Amino acid sequence: MSMYLSRNLLASSIFLAMLATQAYAQDPASSTPSNGAPAAGQESPTSQAPVAEKKAVQLQNVTVTAQRRQESVQKVPISITTLDSIQLQRMNVTRIDDMKFVVPNVVIEQNTALNTGLKIFMRGVGQDESMFTAEPAVGLYLNDVYIPRMTGAMLSVFDVERIEVLRGPQGTLFGRNATGGAIRYITKKPTGETYLKLNASVGNYGRRDLGLNFSTRLGKDIDVTGAVMSSNRAGYIHDLTHNRDVNNVHQNAARTTVAMPWGDSTYATLNLDYTRDTSGATYAVPVKLDTNGKLVPVLGSFYDTRTNTPGSNILRSWGSSLTTDTDLGTVSLRNVLSARGLDNEFYEDLDGTEQTRYHLYQNQKERSYSYEAQLISQLTGPFSWVGGFYAFRETNSQPTRNDIFGPGATNYISQQDNAYALYWQGDYAFTDRLKLTGGARYSIEKKDFLVVSVRPNGSQAFTVAKSNRWKRPDWKLALDYDFAENVMGYASLTTGFKSGGFNGRGTTVAALGSFNAETLTAYEMGIKSSLLDNRVRFNIDYYRNDYAGIQLSAVDPNGVFSVTNATGAVLSGVEMDAQAQVTDAWQVGGGFGTIDAKYQNYAPVNAATFAGMDLKDAPKFQWHLSTTYIQSLANADLIWTAAVKYTDKYYENQALSPIIMTPTHLDARARISYEPRNANWSVALWGNNLTNNHISAGGFDIAGLGIAVIYPTMPRTYGVDFKYRF
Repeated sequence: MSMYLSRNLLASSIFLAMLATQAYAQDPASSTPSNGAPAAGQESPTSQAPVAEKKAVQLQNVTVTAQRRQESVQKVPISITTLDSIQLQRMNVTRIDDMKFVVPNVVIEQNTALNTGLKIFMRGVGQDESMFTAEPAVGLYLNDVYIPRMTGAMLSVFDVERIEVLRGPQGTLFGRNATGGAIRYITKKPTGETYLKLNASVGNYGRRDLGLNFSTRLGKDIDVTGAVMSSNRAGYIHDLTHNRDVNNVHQNAARTTVAMPWGDSTYATLNLDYTRDTSGATYAVPVKLDTNGKLVPVLGSFYDTRTNTPGSNILRSWGSSLTTDTDLGTVSLRNVLSARGLDNEFYEDLDGTEQTRYHLYQNQKERSYSYEAQLISQLTGPFSWVGGFYAFRETNSQPTRNDIFGPGATNYISQQDNAYALYWQGDYAFTDRLKLTGGARYSIEKKDFLVVSVRPNGSQAFTVAKSNRWKRPDWKLALDYDFAENVMGYASLTTGFKSGGFNGRGTTVAALGSFNAETLTAYEMGIKSSLLDNRVRFNIDYYRNDYAGIQLSAVDPNGVFSVTNATGAVLSGVEMDAQAQVTDAWQVGGGFGTIDAKYQNYAPVNAATFAGMDLKDAPKFQWHLSTTYIQSLANADLIWTAAVKYTDKYYENQALSPIIMTPTHLDARARISYEPRNANWSVALWGNNLTNNHISAGGFDIAGLGIAVIYPTMPRTYGVDFKYRF
């Protein structure tokens, strides 16, 4: 740890000095307003008015609601990364996993075999088992509604106001399954403005994306906004057996928001969304290690495979939420009522051969309902608080069949989850500089689990029924102090909790076991600063996670899945995030993160498995750099954006298989847009994975079945975006 700490503290010091030197190179008094991205929630106009007066070059102020009320991101004692709609566009963020280019210490990838599956690890805390009986460790929220499953969680980024990424446990305010952190996806709010916007994109691999965004006012005070989109791309992996390209994308989605006053003191917002994904089955590529230990493709290319089934994968998901905000004078009352559903049927060939070594069939039906009531104080003074009640109910049912060298038994699996919580968090300002934050949450979760196994001949093999309940208090303490007007230091102690459950992947009575809850105690200290008249923003933090009862998912050499609580771990590291508005036209940013992870508290019998071993999905070092430059032309702006991300190697499974390890890699992307000031259109040229990496985003190494496959990331892609406002 000391090596990483010293190396990265030195790197951050050099980076800050570089930014400060660049910022001092221009006199603020003679500068024009920044053309950088606007504050969160604002949208850059298609045309820009001429500058009327000279102002200081500054970064835009960013407002977030990470603590359930609006605050400056630099005043919240939490590690947060946020991008608004313009920044997301310029960084070419089209899916949630593209956020990895700007967030330290995060692994965000498409989950194994699922085009719409999302795997997230933050600071080494996460879950890669997509079965509904396993819970994610990083909470995903769409307009403050919890998305409970990894399947269907790979949200396309459109019609978005901003995305907030909160690192570290967020259990006090955000509740269940946020031990690693939380991602908040916030769509555009209706404002009464009237517009219709067309977005189109074409690129290699047959990419054809089309979207429409609209906003209007109905009658006197009903505001409506929304969007529809279609995303299409041909496959980038070639199936030699059937001479076809696979791993394509075909997705259609729509969202709409209706907002209106409801009586004299209440404002109501209705959100609706729908997604249909018919991209088809996702296939892996067979690989092996050569005599020098180098990973090589079995078929000569990292983008060639073989199959013996056409496969299928169809997903439909939908959701609705009604939010009411009522001004009660000293407090405001917020009610959030939601309902969501998901249907996903697929048959996947997981082995990369023309044999039926391992095929998987699933047909998941998920329904979830939640209600949350929040009271938020509105009194002025040193004390402010928020409290609430949360209730959640989810049902899942799914026939699952593992075809291993022939048709297997079908397990009809169902589970019902019920969760309830009471929470409160407040802060008290002792002085203008010193503030104490305290919070608590009490959670109760109950799960009822049932499996009926049917043999291929139709006879019943066995029935397993289990039920369990978990109760847990979580709490938070944080102290922050303003060392100067724009320099805040903070220290926090936070706990997190993820309930236990049952191994839904088990194929025998013995394998359908239970596992206990996992818990986390997080220590963090950091500094947030806005320097040089807000031209430089520099944040740095140190964290330590004491991780107990880790829910480890693994696959044995015979293809049997298991989930255990065999060990705990300590994870610690340093994170840095910085931005600088160098001139009115040039903004740069960057950061890094380290993870020093060690297993602990394992039994002597497990020492060979855990002693001195790395944790999966926990790269020791990552860094990122980005830049945006706005070049003024006669009547237009040429906007250049580029980003690079370096990631140390990390392992994709508990056994630390070198075959499906993600190697050290450097990824880069760039975008150039031409935006006329007095026109309603713009055009952009972009490129992703400019280094043309073919790294693994996941895979299977199952020796007993002769399976060694990876799911390679997309090769280099490029294309053109066109936008028009009617």
